[in-house]
Amino acid sequence: MISFFLLSCSTEEESLFDPNAERIPPLITNNGSFADNDLCDEAKDLYNRLIELTQRGIAFGQQAPFGTGNNFPMPDKLDEDFLEVAQDYPAVVGFDLELISLQNEFIIDDFIERFTNAVIEAHNNGSIITMSWHMVNPNNSAGVLTTVVPDMLEGGKYRNKFLDNLAKAARVFKNIKDSEGNPIPVLFRPWHEMNGDFFYWGEGFRTTEEYIQLYKDTVRILSEDLDVHNLIYIYAPNWVSSAEEYMRNYPGDEYVDMLGVDVYDFKNGNFLQSALRNLQIVENIATEKNMLFALTETGLENVTQIDWWTNSLYKAIRSSSITYAMIWRNDTSSFFHAPFVGHPSEDNFREFVDTDLILLSEDLK
Repeated sequence: MISFFLLSCSTEEESLFDPNAERIPPLITNNGSFADNDLCDEAKDLYNRLIELTQRGIAFGQQAPFGTGNNFPMPDKLDEDFLEVAQDYPAVVGFDLELISLQNEFIIDDFIERFTNAVIEAHNNGSIITMSWHMVNPNNSAGVLTTVVPDMLEGGKYRNKFLDNLAKAARVFKNIKDSEGNPIPVLFRPWHEMNGDFFYWGEGFRTTEEYIQLYKDTVRILSEDLDVHNLIYIYAPNWVSSAEEYMRNYPGDEYVDMLGVDVYDFKNGNFLQSALRNLQIVENIATEKNMLFALTETGLENVTQIDWWTNSLYKAIRSSSITYAMIWRNDTSSFFHAPFVGHPSEDNFREFVDTDLILLSEDLK
């Protein structure tokens, strides 16, 4: 009975995989319309660059590949595992603004300086920058799941705290500039994985209308009130079972520049099937909307499958029109998503990134 169950899962997992499928990305056109009506030229240039890159291959990256982990910035960096194994920087580097709201007036300047310096370093290494924001629950500092989104909207008791957090984030965004003083564009994913029930902005802790208003407020306040104009906005749910679920919390085309989806391998034998299904769902929506889309988060915690890179992730994305795929971060030797030197999957990871399809930093030049 057990062997039959395992065989059934394996057969189902392979059912959507076509080894003969070709990757033929639709040519997305830039109609000049963005969520930020005053988007800077550098961000517009990045968007056009992403259109071109999508025709060439899939930009591959990692969240916090410089050993900064979740508690950025840490006083001591961990080893740069991605660079040491791949012998190149990621094409896409992710950062998170989680701790910005915890910085008081006495330490925030130092935090912003260290944060932005790390972003600038990644940019100088040739990487494209993306950011998420696990905003700390305004009702507490521990991230406990409570119903607070209604109180973050206009007239709510946490509205001022929400506005203050946006102002702090705006200081980061506006501080990110290259050596010539030009703004560095950021692929920004606010309020991601909203269809899950593990964040206070997720399902069960607010209504659909409240989430949409929160997303719209974030875009409007940053761009109109706080004069932030270097953000390309990405709408990125967690994995879904249908197009209807994907679009349930969608704020509208006028507030979104790119689409994304997060699909992790939870070691249940369903990753390939789930990833293929989700990427097809999002690709259909993106094509209809003339939008780029990405596998905004993925990974297998601690890479427990030696050939995961070529036999799972590559199979999942090889025929997809995604612009980029990004694995999650490395914190310690007990929590990581990219192999370190000496890890059993090191050679397989290198084989994966060496394929013509996968683009790293050097491939973007």
